This record gives sequence, C-alpha cells and structure tokens, in this order.
Amino acid sequence: MDDCPGTNIPQHIPLEDLKYLTILVQGKGNIFSPKTKYNYYQMKSLAKDPQVDFKRPTVLYVGGYLDHPNLPLAMTIGVMYKRLGYNVFLLDTNRFTTVPYPVAAANMRTIGKHVAEMLATLTKSGLDPKKLELVGLSLGGHTISFIAKNYRLQTGMNISRITGLDPSGPCFRNLGPEDRLDQTDADFVDVIETNIDGYGMAAPVGHVNFYVNGGEFQPGDILWVPCNVLCSHIRAFTIWISALLNPNSFIAMKCDSVQEARDRECYDKNPAVTNIVGLNTDRNTQGIFYLATENNFPYFMGLKGLRKENEFFDNKLNLSKKTSWSLF
Repeated sequence: MDDCPGTNIPQHIPLEDLKYLTILVQGKGNIFSPKTKYNYYQMKSLAKDPQVDFKRPTVLYVGGYLDHPNLPLAMTIGVMYKRLGYNVFLLDTNRFTTVPYPVAAANMRTIGKHVAEMLATLTKSGLDPKKLELVGLSLGGHTISFIAKNYRLQTGMNISRITGLDPSGPCFRNLGPEDRLDQTDADFVDVIETNIDGYGMAAPVGHVNFYVNGGEFQPGDILWVPCNVLCSHIRAFTIWISALLNPNSFIAMKCDSVQEARDRECYDKNPAVTNIVGLNTDRNTQGIFYLATENNFPYFMGLKGLRKENEFFDNKLNLSKKTSWSLF
C-alpha cells in the first residue's frame, strides 16, 4: 500500500447511492445521546434539526478508512465538540470506504464533491463558512480537502479551518496539492503528524504542521511496549482530544525543516518560536513545529517540552536515536 500512486480521476458514484452518504447530528453532550441521521437529499431538514443553531460554530468530523460515526473515535470527538458549544456533524462515508483501500481513497474525491453540495445547501439555510471547521483523521484528512476545494468552487467562499489528523500517506503522498490536503484549501489549515513514513505523510501541507516526537513513531503508553504503525497513526487523534480537554497545554517549537523536526533538533533556537496545538493555535505563526509529549494520556508536557532534557526517546529512555526508532 505504501507504493499506491493514487489517482486524480474522479470515481463514478451513482446518484441513487447518495442516500447512503449521511451526516449524523450529535445530540446532547454524552456518548449515549441519540444522533439524528440525514442523507444527501435531506439537508433542508437537517438545517431545522433542534440541535442545530447556525449562530454557533459548526464542526464536521470525517473519520478514516472503514470508520463509522457510531464507532468510538467519532463518538468521542462528537461529545467533545458538543460540550464546547459547537453544532457537531459526523460524516458517514462507510458505504464508500468498506472496499479495498485504493478504491476507497479514489472514492473520496467524488464523495468530497457531493459533501460540498450538502454544505452548500446548508449555507443557503444559514451555515456560515467563517464558523465552519472540518476535522479529518487519516483518509478523512484528504476527504475534508476535497470537500473544501469543491465548496469553494460551488459557493465562491472558503471554509474557515481544516484540521488534518495524520492525513493518509498511501495513495496521496506522491500527489500534488490539487489532489490531496493543502494549505490553500481553507483560510487556515493545521496538521498533526504522528506516523509520516507509515500511514501518514511527511510533507508539511498545512499552514502550521506539528511533528509529534519527530512525527515517525510514538512512545508506547506502557514503557518498553512499542507503539506500532497503527498505534502511532491514531495517536494524532488522541492528542487532538487531549488538546480539546487541555487548552494551551501542548506547546511546540518551530523548526527550520521537516528533517530537523524528524531528528528532534529544534531545541535552542534563539529566539525560540512556539505555537499551541488545539483550537487556540496561532494562525499567524506558521511553519514546521516539533512537539514533545509524554508517553501516557493526556500526553502534554507544557513548557517542559521545550527543554531537551525532558525529551522522551533520547533522555527518558537513555537510548540513541537509532536504537530508539528500532524499538518503537
């Protein structure tokens, strides 16, 4: 799958299948609250849902390959944003991702176009793109790109913010900006990178790009237990959840290059430039950032993470870089 070249050819999805493309509206702020489902053809009804108030900010969450809004990741993020006062929309693309991964990746280009049509209809009913944020995990990190690109084509307006949580590398890392997530997709694009050589991608495609512990592999939650490719890939999601719970706690330092972030050599810059992971990210302080974390939830280190003596792999484990990567 690492060698999947990707495609820029839209896949055909029959119009009758769009009834399976749905948005679930988050109910009250707990995981047991019922969600109301609306398909592609029911956006006018969604706009009248009692849980929707377009005076509030709105977030659309898009999961990854094989994901579903009723699985734990989407359920968790739905509750988190609801408690923060958002309208919460959980996109269900499961019908179009329960196929071989390269086919699912190709489908998302067409799905993005149709979801943009759904959002354009909602815009006519009061949805303000300046209060709209898209969050996508893995394959969803590129789905939100196709949504945003097509929304701009259809409405002439930009979506306010896109957050990519370790956007998929396979089938996308060799494509250009028109065919994957890119900073031109929205007014502001931030990306959390946790598995850049595995399921993620190394390119700094956002305005602000956070490379967590170098961006390749993450420390295991249990000391000496490896965090493998999938574990490292999903860590982007758990860090984002923790950032929502703990505002301003993930403090990252600016680097001169991706390689410098990968090698964890961004300490001792003078002057130091920092940024925050989460809803309070400084949109004007852009570039590549290195984020050091602990190995257990909630992961953040605060200001301690800006000091090299607290860096996890080389200091807490007392390992060389070469050895630490081989074990983790």
